[in-house]
Amino acid sequence: MPSKPKLHNAMWPGLVGKGDGEGQEPPISLDRMLELTAAAEVNGQKFDGIDYFLFLPHTDPQASDDEIRRIADKIAGHGFKVGSLVAPVWPGTVGDSAMGDDAAQAKFLDAVKMACRIAGIFNDHGVRQYGVIRIDSAEFGVAKWRENPEANTARIADTFKKAAVIAADHGERLAAE
Repeated sequence: MPSKPKLHNAMWPGLVGKGDGEGQEPPISLDRMLELTAAAEVNGQKFDGIDYFLFLPHTDPQASDDEIRRIADKIAGHGFKVGSLVAPVWPGTVGDSAMGDDAAQAKFLDAVKMACRIAGIFNDHGVRQYGVIRIDSAEFGVAKWRENPEANTARIADTFKKAAVIAADHGERLAAE
């Protein structure tokens, strides 16, 4: 008998809480998001797990292995699995534009390495048994890309290829948005 697809809540704290400034929605804590996810039910269907953005306020991508294991315990304590992990590739997180200069590309690739490290800890813990690491070009809008579409597309492809090697070296797969 075929199994049903796993239903995951995409927990992107930066989308549901922008900050503490005037006119911004305050961030929702990891504990509260897990509680809300655990309580959600429609016609008997509940979430099987979460997809997880690896950045503040929920996760410091440079957190110690023990801190990451505590997060894994917290997630598993709600009966959830972790599926896809979103690498913190955007400027202002850990990474930078995939079509940027060598320094920007290095930051992008560092973000992928951090995501792979955390994925390995979650995998070893058992809270993560499937999923991918999600990336995108981390370029806000298309204006800069349009300045030289051919060269910028080639640079993004080069960055993604290098990121794929990093992921493969860690037993992970990438999904590009």
